[in-house]
Amino acid sequence: MKKILIVDDDVDIIELVVNRLKQNNYNVIFTNDGDNGVQKALEEQPDLIIMDIMMPRMPGGEAVKILKLNESTKNIPILFFSAINAYLSNNAEISQVNVDGNFYPAISKPFEPNKLLSTIKSLLGE
Repeated sequence: MKKILIVDDDVDIIELVVNRLKQNNYNVIFTNDGDNGVQKALEEQPDLIIMDIMMPRMPGGEAVKILKLNESTKNIPILFFSAINAYLSNNAEISQVNVDGNFYPAISKPFEPNKLLSTIKSLLGE
């Protein structure tokens, strides 16, 4: 069973994603800020990390920078998950997030459950 770490400060979003992923036979762990997300990733070594962009204590981009510098977490796939599209013109959806010149796939909140699952399966090579 693949392990997925969700790092998001929105409790309702965490609950929705956890329920959806558990229904699809994923082992799910979660936390609510980037700092704790880095610690959980180091401890748990998940197969995939779903990372919010805007969070307290440490934004998702900063957390990913730290994870990509660590030998034990640098190869874990990252999927950004954000409501940042609400701030874009025309409510456009983001599909990638640039962190230090590296582009990571992204899904906008609110999310379409089947799109989330298909993206996860793709990133996990399923």
